[in-house]
Amino acid sequence: MVSKRSFLPMRPRNLCYSYPYLLILLSLSLAPLSSVVARRRYVSFVNSPSKWSSQSLSRHARCKRSRQIEFHQPRVIEFNHDAPTKLFSSSSADIIHVLRKYGFGNRLVTLNNADLSQHPMIAEIYAEGSMNICLILRWVPPSAVSTSIEAEKPPLLEVLVMNDEGILNVRKVIDIGQITTLWQDVNSVSSLSTTDDLETSLKSIFDRAQESLRNKILPIEAAMQNMYNGRMANRAMSPSNNRHALTKKQIPQIASQYTNSAYIEELFRNLLKIGENRMSRVVDSAMATDYLYSDYCRDGDDEQLIRRMISGRILAEDAASGGRFKRRSCLIVAAQYEIISGDMEDVQVTLVNGGWLAVDRSTKAAAEGRKFAMASNNIDECSDSKKEPLVLTAADERIAHRLECLAMGDVWKNESDHDKDKKLLELDVREALTRMNLPLTSQGATEALVKIGRWTKIANNDEVKSKTFFEPWSPDLLDAARSLAQFEDKRRESYAKICYPSDGKMSTKSSLEERTNLTKLPCVCIDAQRASFRDDSIGIRLRSSTGRKVNKSASKWEVLVHIADVSDIYFDRETDVNTRLLRQAAERRGQSRYDLPLGPLHLLPPVALSALSLATNKDETLNRCVTLWAYIDERDGKLLDAGLERTVISSPRALSFAEATSLLDSGATDGPGLSDIKSILTVAERNLILWSQYHQQRNQSAQKREQRLSTKELISNQLNTLPGAKRRDDGVGYSFQRSRGHRIVDSSLDLYAFAVGLLMKRAKQPIPRAVGRGADRGGRLGTAPLRRYIDGLAQRQAVSVLCSFGEPLTMEECREAAKRAALASDTIDNVRSSKQSTTTGNRTGSSRRQVSALHNLSRYLASIGGAQTQHRMKATSIGRNNEVVILGVGAIGSCKGVKGTLKSGEQVLVQIDNIDPEKGLLNVSLVQ
Repeated sequence: MVSKRSFLPMRPRNLCYSYPYLLILLSLSLAPLSSVVARRRYVSFVNSPSKWSSQSLSRHARCKRSRQIEFHQPRVIEFNHDAPTKLFSSSSADIIHVLRKYGFGNRLVTLNNADLSQHPMIAEIYAEGSMNICLILRWVPPSAVSTSIEAEKPPLLEVLVMNDEGILNVRKVIDIGQITTLWQDVNSVSSLSTTDDLETSLKSIFDRAQESLRNKILPIEAAMQNMYNGRMANRAMSPSNNRHALTKKQIPQIASQYTNSAYIEELFRNLLKIGENRMSRVVDSAMATDYLYSDYCRDGDDEQLIRRMISGRILAEDAASGGRFKRRSCLIVAAQYEIISGDMEDVQVTLVNGGWLAVDRSTKAAAEGRKFAMASNNIDECSDSKKEPLVLTAADERIAHRLECLAMGDVWKNESDHDKDKKLLELDVREALTRMNLPLTSQGATEALVKIGRWTKIANNDEVKSKTFFEPWSPDLLDAARSLAQFEDKRRESYAKICYPSDGKMSTKSSLEERTNLTKLPCVCIDAQRASFRDDSIGIRLRSSTGRKVNKSASKWEVLVHIADVSDIYFDRETDVNTRLLRQAAERRGQSRYDLPLGPLHLLPPVALSALSLATNKDETLNRCVTLWAYIDERDGKLLDAGLERTVISSPRALSFAEATSLLDSGATDGPGLSDIKSILTVAERNLILWSQYHQQRNQSAQKREQRLSTKELISNQLNTLPGAKRRDDGVGYSFQRSRGHRIVDSSLDLYAFAVGLLMKRAKQPIPRAVGRGADRGGRLGTAPLRRYIDGLAQRQAVSVLCSFGEPLTMEECREAAKRAALASDTIDNVRSSKQSTTTGNRTGSSRRQVSALHNLSRYLASIGGAQTQHRMKATSIGRNNEVVILGVGAIGSCKGVKGTLKSGEQVLVQIDNIDPEKGLLNVSLVQ
């Protein structure tokens, strides 16, 4: 039994196609048909003479008085004595032409069984809520065959689906809607042809892709956000120059010309959402590889398939977590086939390749806000005894972090101007607070964080000051922090009894948990005046006291760099302290923030940080440290020897940067212990400066870092030229300085990071590093464990490997740690960039420094005569949004006329275009 059938397109039969009848109609036509013929390029006449072509129709259509007649593609009726009559389209070229005409041609794919039998198509399949890889083997007839064209169903696909182990062993018949993306570009260049070849190769590729995901750190968050931003930017582009631009009004008109008009209308509406080729919002795994990988991959290599497989998995995970993309399956445009004894032959199916559709920003943000509110409301339905902190997804974490920033006064600058601040508030945060029935204020954000268990409400028992306080931590975490503080206090007491015994007996390393006793050596801690928790100090030691070989012509001193030991938090040990909870909190926050109006958001609760930090200026109070000793040649600054120790040190002498600089500059040593402190600083400074110079001469990353710091210092000096201006010493804002005290600390931490990295490399062991802080970039390593999560993990690994304490992390664990740290860092950076994008060009809330600097500039311009604009001045780029600082004045202005971007520290000549001191606005243009 033979039957011919088609699935779209099918046009209505509204003309009789006999040859004489056509001649009569053409002879009576009054309107020209040239436009009609030009618009309808695919015209087919069956059972008509071959000489009657579209060109001859055009000649007959030249008569201006001819009537307009629209010619439709006919149905072809074929009779089979063994089967009922079936209607089918003779060609799908017409609908394909319409799609190409309106700019949807790039994603059209045609499949037929003849090609699939020789070259099975690799595709991404969506099954059981997850993305997987499959091989398309052939088209099969639909499950229910209908004699009605309107009820005709599209054909199905027979596929081989890959299991969790990468083996293609699951044979299924699926609908085209389960296929996400066809890898037609891979098939066109792949040397693999048969199914057996592909099965064997894809298993190997799957294993290598899994290994790559475990071992390679990819910039996933940044890549997905950049790709999403690119798709959103496409929407802002004007339509292409093609005069055929599809509109919503045209869709019903186009669909009405086909028998299955409902399907055609749905198809075009879906395509309109996707966007034409130039303005498409669809991404796929092929596009994602360009964002995830910066290096070139040759077509046809297995590496291309590996990257494609990884990219597809990342896109699916992003969509599943309520992220930036949602799945858009393949769509059938037209299908032609014959059914012979239940089998399909001469199959040709044209479809639109699917992918992942970038959702609207408002839709994305609103959906994430609703999910966050829904999850938080579920907590209220639990009894108080069963309440637990909300387990947050990646999208929820972004909202929670923004809520913490809002609760600490960020963005919400002026509560009197409610509507204006409401616009500055992110949509997802706004939606979450609205759904939780909370005000869009700092107080509302605080209550939301308490509701999800992230913050804790603490009532004041003082009757005079009946005020409620909030801790930015969960109750369980605060309990763990208090337990840690009690544990550390007891440990310090036990150390003091061992190191300062009443009977005068010397301590041993075993009694100090295998730590080296350095309590007899004084040390100094140099930090910002406002520092609450100090985590590093500097000392010196005679090398001869260690028993190691001394090169008298080189130096007799070892420089000691002490870092507070927090490694206990990052080890899994059975103790009375819930270190796992503290570790998870540090991982979630990533790093401390000190740029919020109402105070800092620390990495851990202040109680825990105080217990772990160095206790300074306290006699007989000891500190646990991880100490680097470095033997530096004082002739040229070369690092001769270095090592790492777990130590116990005495309470350091705390100095501010200004005090340390003053002590080094002046000869006065009045005060108890200052003479020893100055001696330590003098020896340490001499060795550290020599090493720093030697390192910069031979290390390119050190040279670049020195250039960045010099530029930062220049900009900071220019922004603090106002007389009487108070300048902070911690580098926050534009307070960066490089005094002698600053340089000692900076060089000592650089030495610590360099030496630890070198020792780990010699040991051939991995160590967690933050993205962008590799050894090739001169990044710090393990120098700030109280402020950065990744530094705590780096210290734990260094102690395990170099001090033989605890089990080292594997390469995979180090990479996973780096990924988690990068995710937390990206969350902070995305909030900052979002905030900057909403305030760029608007300096209404500018600082007093900016306003004062602009007043000074305005007075200067008035004093030299003439208008305040059109004057040329020297400026330096600050490396952000093409903003420059006017030299000698310290005013920041937005520079126009720049081709590309200005590099940080670049010296330029600008012209003053507009100045408004009261609003803090300064506009300048680049002088060519």
